[in-house]
Amino acid sequence: DERETRRLIDWQLLEAGWEADSEVLRFSRGVRPEKGRNLAIAEWPTEGGLADYVLFCGLEAIAVVEAKRQSNDVSGAIDQAKRYSSELMLFDGARFIDGFGGAEYRVPFVFATYGREFLELLLTKSGFWFCDLRDPQNLRRPLKNWYGPEDLRDTLIQDLDAAQARLAVEPFLASFGLRPY
Repeated sequence: DERETRRLIDWQLLEAGWEADSEVLRFSRGVRPEKGRNLAIAEWPTEGGLADYVLFCGLEAIAVVEAKRQSNDVSGAIDQAKRYSSELMLFDGARFIDGFGGAEYRVPFVFATYGREFLELLLTKSGFWFCDLRDPQNLRRPLKNWYGPEDLRDTLIQDLDAAQARLAVEPFLASFGLRPY
């Protein structure tokens, strides 16, 4: 059930470096983001319901997590996490990452999971699914492990457009005898 799923997710988030306990660290119990803490706050309000978790790096909302029972399609739950990202509400000093908060999505990253490991044979019904919402061309994809706070921060500062532009002018292809295609 979803309660057992949350226990699994709590443990996995703890292993990845988040403070997580969906029984204690809940919005309804007065838990709010704090400077210097990486919190996974359960049941955070959105305009359309409660997000299962919102991940905060300090005061900044960086990701929404949708937890599903084992019988559900995990990759499809990314759509619900996206909706919560676009409807997220902030309280008591919480804030959006610079560049978010007024765009289509208010939080740059979303996850969906039922807490069990990724199995290739059960592609859409297993693992941790992730989507980077900063670019509409980014596709949802399964992960083997959770991203920790530093992983998400590092992903956030990557400028993929600049990297592609640099790659286009790098002369390394010729030095390896590779063709540009």
